[in-house]
Amino acid sequence: MPKKLLPLIAFIISTISPLIAEEAITVDRVKFNTVGDRWVQMEIELTCNGNPAPDAVNKDYLEKIKIKPLLAYRTGSGEYNFYTSQVEILIMEARDKNTVYFYMPGLIMERDEIRGDPEFHYVEISIAGQVQDPQKGPAMGNIASEAMLKNMQSKAEAQSEANKDILIPSYYAPLQYRGDSRKEPVYLRRDPQL
Repeated sequence: MPKKLLPLIAFIISTISPLIAEEAITVDRVKFNTVGDRWVQMEIELTCNGNPAPDAVNKDYLEKIKIKPLLAYRTGSGEYNFYTSQVEILIMEARDKNTVYFYMPGLIMERDEIRGDPEFHYVEISIAGQVQDPQKGPAMGNIASEAMLKNMQSKAEAQSEANKDILIPSYYAPLQYRGDSRKEPVYLRRDPQL
């Protein structure tokens, strides 16, 4: 390649790179831990990349962030059970890192004869009602394609009533199993009204 083209290529890349849209929230890591009495903790580390909305009050703050994990466990009978839950984060600041935790009760692990980490997992993120495109990497675990993801989502929807409220957000988990709450964001809780 002629050396005269290198400055031109560098200029084109530097001009285009700001135009490549970065997701508002990035999933940096997903980790599963057994925390006692067979309870499983799902730890989701997030980074806020700022507010991309053209009408944002302040580009450094992002609001109305929903985090919705989907777990697929193979049961003792060889079938798959799907568990999902959701939390809403009130606000995050650009370059802020937070960790969201979800828990599977040990008795459910025993009842369904499931062990360790789920075979598949996905973390869906939505901002102000708009679902972000699926992120490759930690958010999709070992899900190979969007077609496989859509299949999992439809099966989870079919099982939604049977497995409703089994995967629980950290603020409903017993204190002895909870993670480091200093890493958690400020949640917008929508507890049922009695």
